[in-house]
Amino acid sequence: MKPDKAGEYVFRVISNQVRFGYGYRTVEGKRQYFAWHGYPNRNDDFFTTSEISESEFDEIAEKYPKEISADRETAEVFRGRYVDGHKVILEGWNRLL
Repeated sequence: MKPDKAGEYVFRVISNQVRFGYGYRTVEGKRQYFAWHGYPNRNDDFFTTSEISESEFDEIAEKYPKEISADRETAEVFRGRYVDGHKVILEGWNRLL
């Protein structure tokens, strides 16, 4: 998925089974790219959303061109690469951008 230049906000779920995805939004006229990962706990999820680079955004789009049914191991690989160690934009129970 390449960014739509006319859009202000793009949000994509890569896996809904173990929740993770990515997107971008416009903040003060500048595009901010993000990746997110959620840990389920019964009916709730604890989400962490982190800022990523444009090149990481493009990398994710190439690696995950469609929605998948991922397992926890796949989600942890995504989290370790694109969420952990990045600037956290938002985290909390049932909280996404």
